Amino acid sequence: MNWADLRQSPLGRRAAFVGANLLILALFYLAVVESARRLVADGAEMIAQRRVTLARYEAVAAQENAIADYAQQVAETNARGELIDGESEGIVNANLQARLKALAEQSKVTVRSIQMLPTRPFHGATLVGARLDVSGSYDAVHALARALEGEPPLLIVTTAALRGQLALWRAPTESDQDIEAQFDVFGGALSKDRP
Repeated sequence: MNWADLRQSPLGRRAAFVGANLLILALFYLAVVESARRLVADGAEMIAQRRVTLARYEAVAAQENAIADYAQQVAETNARGELIDGESEGIVNANLQARLKALAEQSKVTVRSIQMLPTRPFHGATLVGARLDVSGSYDAVHALARALEGEPPLLIVTTAALRGQLALWRAPTESDQDIEAQFDVFGGALSKDRP
């Protein structure tokens, strides 16, 4: 029996019919059923991701009272002006520089430079810092050191370096009694853009 006879026979026609229907059924499964199954699986994955995100948001929302209590505590702490206030980190840094310059002028020392230092985390708070280079008489520098840690806002001197000015090539003068000082000063920041 050859191929042409097989196609003409009832068994051949049935086999061709069954084969064509199986092919159509396989194509239908791949085109419709498998696509629908993928869509359902992708939808289930997206729902799982959204549930995880919702759980995170609920955890944050559950902390609302703790955050409000902390904000109240910070406001009460700063009622005495212990933190440096500002709308942003830049303004806090500028306020710190202005405070250091005012203290230096009150102490009658010459400000040589003020450099900002990188912020430091400290027990959940942020400390902003500046390096203050000054020169002046011993008494004036001593008065500045006392003023830095004296009154609000609370400033902490973490490093202090003192150097005497000596003139090797000329006769000593009254200005030779001046000393150079460098202070690294940090203060707590109360910035409106921080949580």
